Amino acid sequence: MQLPNWFRITWWALLTGVLTMFLYHRYPDLIAGRAEAADLVVFVIWFALLLAPLFKEISLFGITLKREIEGLKGFVAAQITDIRSEVRNAVDVRTTFSPHLILPAPAADAQLPELEARIRSAVSDAFASHGVEAPKQQARLAVSDDVALLFATRYNIEKELKRIGDRRQLLDHTKRPVPAFRLAHLLAQAQLIEPRLLSAIREVYAVCSPAIHGEPLTEAQVSFVKDIGPELVAALRAIS
Repeated sequence: MQLPNWFRITWWALLTGVLTMFLYHRYPDLIAGRAEAADLVVFVIWFALLLAPLFKEISLFGITLKREIEGLKGFVAAQITDIRSEVRNAVDVRTTFSPHLILPAPAADAQLPELEARIRSAVSDAFASHGVEAPKQQARLAVSDDVALLFATRYNIEKELKRIGDRRQLLDHTKRPVPAFRLAHLLAQAQLIEPRLLSAIREVYAVCSPAIHGEPLTEAQVSFVKDIGPELVAALRAIS
């Protein structure tokens, strides 16, 4: 049970006063050397009470008195919570962001014929290891209109972000490509896009990403991108 501070102070003052009066009446006997065991115990408690406001913990002859520091604990806990919130807001890491960090740079055009031969050999070995005969006709690759819409929206968002970054010389083409989220933050820091527009890019991009990664889509996601995607891309195209 948490007692109010005024009650603690009153109780401390009352107990200290009672023990002081007791020792005052016993003073003649104490001076005369007629002290008893109870006098010693009372004196130790009285002395500890006098020191209690000055120290967090006092131990005298096996008697320990502690001051509670619940207020300080609460303050520290609140500060930790604030720091966690700030870190969580500053580092907005989503699962759709990680693939950009692990994708290798594409091979040069001159290396593509040799790379194609290696891949064909690997594919043939994969069919053989599973005891399956390689198909005589190549599989037809296609996506639904919904997937194409979300892919096109994300593609155009990244394209416009890179265009803006190139015009303001924010990109270093000698290094690996900058992920879309990182590039959007760079443009916001350069005050080329507003914070609200940065938030819109992040949300639309996140809704489009599952389609790129082969995850199932919902009607609400497709409708959302169909309604807002073209407007967002148009806003980015308007930035010179």
